[in-house]
Amino acid sequence: MTESLPAEAAARRTVSRTGGAWRDLTIVLIATVVTFLAAGRFNLSEGLAGVLKHFEAYQLDEVLLAVAVLVTGLSWSSWRRSRQAAREMALRFRAQEAVARQRQYFETLFNENLSANLIADGDGRITLANPELARLFGLERAGLAIGRRLAEFYATPEAWSDQQRELDGTRKFEQHGLRIRRADGGEAVVIARLLAAADLDGHFEIHAFFTDVTVLEETRAELAAALNENRRLAQRGIELLEAERRHIARELHDEMGQWLNALKIDAVSIRDRADLPEDVRRTGHAIVELTNHVYDVARSLMRRLRPVALDELGLAPALQYCVDQWHRRHPEVTCTFDSEPLPDSLGEVTNITLYRLVQECLTNITRHANARTVGITLRLDAATHLMTVTVRDDGQGMDPSRARLGLGLVGLRERVEMLGGRLRIESRPGGGTIIEAAMPTVSMESV
Repeated sequence: MTESLPAEAAARRTVSRTGGAWRDLTIVLIATVVTFLAAGRFNLSEGLAGVLKHFEAYQLDEVLLAVAVLVTGLSWSSWRRSRQAAREMALRFRAQEAVARQRQYFETLFNENLSANLIADGDGRITLANPELARLFGLERAGLAIGRRLAEFYATPEAWSDQQRELDGTRKFEQHGLRIRRADGGEAVVIARLLAAADLDGHFEIHAFFTDVTVLEETRAELAAALNENRRLAQRGIELLEAERRHIARELHDEMGQWLNALKIDAVSIRDRADLPEDVRRTGHAIVELTNHVYDVARSLMRRLRPVALDELGLAPALQYCVDQWHRRHPEVTCTFDSEPLPDSLGEVTNITLYRLVQECLTNITRHANARTVGITLRLDAATHLMTVTVRDDGQGMDPSRARLGLGLVGLRERVEMLGGRLRIESRPGGGTIIEAAMPTVSMESV
């Protein structure tokens, strides 16, 4: 590219041209003075007048005055033109200086840019490239890219054809995840942005900008794989946890229940025998009462460990039973449950997760909300196959930006998001709380 002239050099050249005009004017003045002196010395005007008087009929004696006016006018006009030319040259040099400076800026931005930049003709033949493009394409220097077609560096040949069609229509094209085939055999992933424009001659050219995101894509893929693996492990942990809870509940029902029943039968027989002392019969009665209490506690533990209604009746009836039991313990709170008809096969993981969510929400309302009304709704979106449960209360609320969620809600959030769902918590001080969870109805066991 053409080197730019320094401002000082341009100024000196302008001053030099102006000085040359004044020098020429000085020479003209000196020649005029010399001519005047020579004419006075040799009486040239008298001699010329003696010659011209013979042609007085043609008024040739007036030629001298006309010539003098002509010369004076031409001199004045030349002086004006020289001044104007000097100003125009100064403006031209300043314009050239600005163009050269802008060109220098362009070269600096183009070559030092962290993005891979190139200019190509309408067929994709590269005409200009920067060093970053050479690094991206696996070339030793940018000059080696000149003359090569852009399509040579695309991993899929159809990519260039798609870009051409897009550029013909909209004059711009942007693509994330474009795969580049490097000259050394490797591959890179870039964000490509192409713009179509016309050069000074009106020819179609392409300005392309590539940002290398290979490391970012590799990191993203690794994170996605790790997240997927963590989800599998967490899902397996949930399955083992629920299986263990089911096993403990069954043991409580089968083993402990049988022993409690046997103990109660023996205590009843002691209580009802008339031939035994009164204190023994009272002891039998106390054992019966304690056995009933232990059995109630065991039955409550079994319900918390594994809700029987969830296995036998489905999600909606199990939640209705859970709400009814909670309302029986807290009659001062108005609690409603609303559900639409649901299919039987929603998925084991979805059922137990939403059930645990409602359980945890009711527990938090009891401990922290001081609410008067609670509303629970259960909906299934047939289009998206998302099961949504919403728990609302009119309690004291909280500031979500400052509040620290308990371990129960944190664990449920992780569990819901792990299963491909989302958990939304909306609350404000004095304005109650809304907790909404939306989950797919397909079990994650196949993930």
